[in-house]
Amino acid sequence: MEEETYTFGEYFNEVQGRAAELSDEEKSTLSSLQTSPQGAILAKVLGPDLTMLSSMLTPTPKRGLAARR
Repeated sequence: MEEETYTFGEYFNEVQGRAAELSDEEKSTLSSLQTSPQGAILAKVLGPDLTMLSSMLTPTPKRGLAARR
C-alpha cells in the first residue's frame, strides 16, 4: 500500500487559501492576536513559516461610500 505524501508547501498553500477566504471581520480578529499574549504564544508554536500569513490578514480597504463609515 502506497503512503500518500503531503508536503509542507501543499499544507501552507491550503492554509493560505483558507486565510484568503476569511471575512474582513475574521481577518481583523486574527490580526489583533498579533499584539496579544495569546498571539505571541501562537507565533512560538506555529513558527516563522506560518506566521508569514500575517500579511494576508489585513482587511480589504473599503472603497466608495463604504469607506465613509
